[in-house]
Amino acid sequence: MDERIKELLKYGLTFIILIGVFVGGNYVLQGVLGTEYPMMVVVSQSMVPTLGVGNFIFVGEITNMSAVVAAPYPEGEIIVFRHPQNPNEYIVHRAVKMVELNQEVAFYTRGDNNTYTIHYPYDGWGAVPAEDVLGRVVARAPILGYFSLFIKTMLGFGLVLAFMGLAFFIDYVLPPRNAGGQGRFRPLTLAPLLVAPAVIASLWFVTDEGFIVLLESAALVAWYVACFLIPLAFWDDDISVMLWLYYIVLVMVPISCDLVWWTAGITPSQWWYLTSSSTMPVNWLLMRTTPLFDDAFALILRYLLPGCIILVFTLYGKRRGWEPFRSANRWLRGVPMAEEPPVEGKVITDPGTLSP
Repeated sequence: MDERIKELLKYGLTFIILIGVFVGGNYVLQGVLGTEYPMMVVVSQSMVPTLGVGNFIFVGEITNMSAVVAAPYPEGEIIVFRHPQNPNEYIVHRAVKMVELNQEVAFYTRGDNNTYTIHYPYDGWGAVPAEDVLGRVVARAPILGYFSLFIKTMLGFGLVLAFMGLAFFIDYVLPPRNAGGQGRFRPLTLAPLLVAPAVIASLWFVTDEGFIVLLESAALVAWYVACFLIPLAFWDDDISVMLWLYYIVLVMVPISCDLVWWTAGITPSQWWYLTSSSTMPVNWLLMRTTPLFDDAFALILRYLLPGCIILVFTLYGKRRGWEPFRSANRWLRGVPMAEEPPVEGKVITDPGTLSP
């Protein structure tokens, strides 16, 4: 079998394994947390800043509804429940008051970020019966849930497939030349890749809108720098391209989606024809999108495509032996230019053989 075909099959199998681990992990969490939907994603701003848009939330079982703490912000527990007027949609709000309804426990709720008056202090749908409550929020992870939302859209799913196609077939688009193994990999050259994870971690604590935009913009700029460095830091281009693929899909897609929310005000709750959902289960269901998602997708492309262009151009320049890509490649790997091997078609003359 052709070596390149073997490589493609290997990377394809890796993705299948990752999907299997994700799906299997969801089943494991169902058993551990005891809920039908143990992982959900926040799609609206109704609980900002307690729960940010795009947050993964982990939903745990409530074995005793009477033990739920129902009180105004910040003491009341955050619960996930079916919308009383539309059971196909899900809400994540704070339980602020417990009452008895038809001899059963029920909860009045409210979103931390929603506007209320003294006469209407609760959500407009009234008391939520205990049978509609799916569980309580036990943990969260900032913005990483955007990826699972993005691939629920046809355009988002298609873009991720395009990234995968570019990574898998880049050797057919840019045939490799002058492969070698000189020098050594220096991890410090990939330091820009640490910026985005640090920004995501900071979102556990940072709530100021302007500061969040500044941090995520810095992560985007660092990503562009990394797209230049990644092909030059490795001699094995397959490793560099696969690193780029995983990073853009799992890290930069969420950051770009969050930037769209903060700069254009388009939340995932506006991506689809939903009435009032504030959270959504993690699954692979494709959903029909609204024109607002087209606007969001155009902005996401604007953020991501420069990195794609930089990577492809840098890789092409490195493989063609163009300057400054060739010199930068050798400098990053610590290869002195005096040790540069002969390039095909280039005549090297030993100065010692020249006549005086």
